Formats: sequence, C-alpha cells, structure tokens
Amino acid sequence: MKKAIILLLLVVLVAGCTSMRPVNTSTSRGVTVTTFFATPIQSDTGDLVLFDVEVENIGGTTARNVQVDLYGVEGQWRDRLGNLLDSTLTQWGTTTLKPPRPDRNIPGQIRATQWEIMTPDIPQGLSINHPIEARVSYDYNTSGHLMVKLVSEDEFRRKQVLGETIDTPFEIVNSAGPLHMSIPERYKTPIIIDTQSGDSVETYPFRIQIDNVGDGYPITPEDDGRIRGAGGRLQGTIDLYGPGVQFDECLGISGGTHIDLDDANILVRLREIGQGSVPIACNIKIDKSIWGTRPVDSLQLIFNIRYRYYVDEVANVLVIGQ
Repeated sequence: MKKAIILLLLVVLVAGCTSMRPVNTSTSRGVTVTTFFATPIQSDTGDLVLFDVEVENIGGTTARNVQVDLYGVEGQWRDRLGNLLDSTLTQWGTTTLKPPRPDRNIPGQIRATQWEIMTPDIPQGLSINHPIEARVSYDYNTSGHLMVKLVSEDEFRRKQVLGETIDTPFEIVNSAGPLHMSIPERYKTPIIIDTQSGDSVETYPFRIQIDNVGDGYPITPEDDGRIRGAGGRLQGTIDLYGPGVQFDECLGISGGTHIDLDDANILVRLREIGQGSVPIACNIKIDKSIWGTRPVDSLQLIFNIRYRYYVDEVANVLVIGQ
C-alpha cells in the first residue's frame, strides 16, 4: 500500500514538472508582447471593454523600467463612471523583468495587466472600428564581442606558399536582444601587419554596424542638457584589446582603447524603424614596436550598449452607435 502511494506521488510530481511553462527565448528580441486582446471585440456605445496585455522577457539581459501605455483612448473613451479619459493610460514604469535561463529551465519573467474602460459615444447608425495600441517600452543592454586575426606579412606569405588559410580570421558574438553588432563582408578578413616598411605605426580603416534586428524601435531620450532630439541615441562603451592597438579617429576620439559613447564627439543614433542600422567608422592603429616579431595575434572589440526600446501590438474594437 505504501509503495502504491509513493508511486502515485512520483507520478503527480513528474506530471507537475512536465506541465511547467516552456522556456521561450529569442536571439533578436528582448521584451515581447505575448498577449494583447480586447473583450468583447464588438460593443455598443456605453459598454465596458476589457483590455488584457501580457509581456515576457525572452532576450538575454534584464529589462528595467518596463512600462506599458494604452494609446488611442485619450479624449474618446471613458472610465467606468463615464468620465472622459484625459490622458494615455499607463501601467508600471519601474518594473524589472529578468531574462530566461534555458540552462536551468527557467523562463523569462512575465507581467500582465488590464484596463476596463467604456466605449466612445458613436451616433446611431454608425459602426466605427477603433484600433487601440499597447506599447511596451523598456531599458535594455546588448553586448557584442568582435575578434579579428592579426597576422605579420611574413606569416601571411608563408601560408600562401604552403597553400594554407588563416584559421578563424573573424568571429563575432552578440548577446540576445534587439540590437546586434556586425561588420560588412569586405572587412571579414585578417589584418596583415606590414613588418617590412620603416613606419613605426600602421593604421587600418574599420567599419562596424549596430543593427536593429528586433521588432521594435530604439527610443533613448535625447535631453541631457546638451542635445534634444527624436530619440534613438545609443549609450554605453566600446573597448579595444590587442598588442599595441589604439583608436585613431573613432567617433571623433583619437588615442586610447576605451570610448564612452556619452563622451564621444559624434553621437551614435539609431532612428530607422525596423531593420535599421547605424555605421561606426573607425581607424585602428598598431604600434609595430610593441608588435615586434610575433607571427599572429588578435584584435578584439567589446561593445556594451545601453538603450531604451519599444514594441507594440494593436487590438481592434468595433463600436456600434445606439
């Protein structure tokens, strides 16, 4: 009897574990709107409609200051008491959502809310569709690591004679999120150090892109006392690593191996909706006295980018005049 009870408990426990919420992940999204709908989707004037929204962090880093706004209701819809809404409806604002941990079977954090409001006044004989938008905005972080192989000219020629190629001349890794770092195809080659010339420093042009691969739009405010604008400014840092390497005219900065985007002379903005990109043109110089006689090494760039981002969904409600 006891064995039967233990077996039953084990079956219940296994069933409970297998019914857990699945771990949703995305390499190109952060916070996503998993649910947004209106109930009912067809109403008479003066009826109450319930709007439900649920969001989930399915990216790779923590989302902070998550906020959801309901647009399309101000000055038209009414509260439960029949008072005209005089503002956009907003929820949260300081909410934090942690990312999923697939390695531990832990889903990303979710958050849900709802509004119940009264349909607008519509004259009898009319049926009007009202698109209502739920817009979710949040602060996010994207990190990128770029490695380019450095090869002396002697080593490069030796490999050519032997018919060999440079192992892994280029490698890039991005954290999961709506912004990614990339470089154009023509730069995906090793950098060859001319050890035969008498120049003490060699300079190489380099072009990096930050791409919007998500389904929303970066909207970092641009009002810090120095500049006002439409938003989309990227913040964070760029660090350069390698033997004798330095920035040489990158975002208006020359020298050193660290760039703070807040201090750069050229602001980095990403304003295109959808699959927009912002190029960063950099020259990188290498001190040959530090390079010395080494045959190979590597140059590494690490990006740590901060930004505010939004995604949205629309629910349509058909309001029938009475």
